[in-house]
Amino acid sequence: MTEVFAHRGLSGLYPENTMIAFKAAAKLPIDGIELDVQLTKDNVPIVIHDVTLDRTTEGRGMVREHTLDQIRSYSAGTWYSEQFRVEKVPTLEEVLVWAKEETLKLNIELKGPAWEREELWEAVKLLIDRYNMIEQVIISSFDHVLIAKIQKEVPMLETAVIVVSGMYQPLSYIQTIGTKGFHYFFPLMLEHEVKPLMEAGVLVRPYTINDKQMLKKAFQSKVTAIFTDYPHIALQLKDE
Repeated sequence: MTEVFAHRGLSGLYPENTMIAFKAAAKLPIDGIELDVQLTKDNVPIVIHDVTLDRTTEGRGMVREHTLDQIRSYSAGTWYSEQFRVEKVPTLEEVLVWAKEETLKLNIELKGPAWEREELWEAVKLLIDRYNMIEQVIISSFDHVLIAKIQKEVPMLETAVIVVSGMYQPLSYIQTIGTKGFHYFFPLMLEHEVKPLMEAGVLVRPYTINDKQMLKKAFQSKVTAIFTDYPHIALQLKDE
């Protein structure tokens, strides 16, 4: 049965990557939540998608050039609606403490430049270990070198590579990395290209599917899971 992951929380109805979006998503019978993590200037893993603060907060400039205190002084909700002014950028620790009491999986996408991959992973790993979340977490990234490193270092931790382009002979590539998760942009791969991956035991999760017809198509193809900004709609279509 195809699982449903709320992409950046219930981001179709709430400001993305905020606690209110995560808590709203958790009220639905979903399977997991996807979120994005990168480091602040003082090396704290926080939950924010863009490398700059401009789009989703009142701040300006690079995330990495601001301390946690600076970033937490900005609203992370007013860009979406004034009613969400009190929302702040969450720390990963804050999300893990909350998620520990939930039955949801957390797909943590690691973001950042290659020269900071070690620093980012060590900060995230420290929190996963501290809160004993290894069985509740999936680590994904466009940085496949980092995913290969994590898979080798912590083989019991579930990982996934993320790709945008349609891939030629993806199975051999995935097996070379050692991961079992493959997250791809849904319109760029055909069902017959993805099916051999599923038959080989790869956990296939297309993103970010918001169109109703594409959602139906994904459910019919029986992929492992889908990522969507509208999990409430996806759940209705899944039931149908």
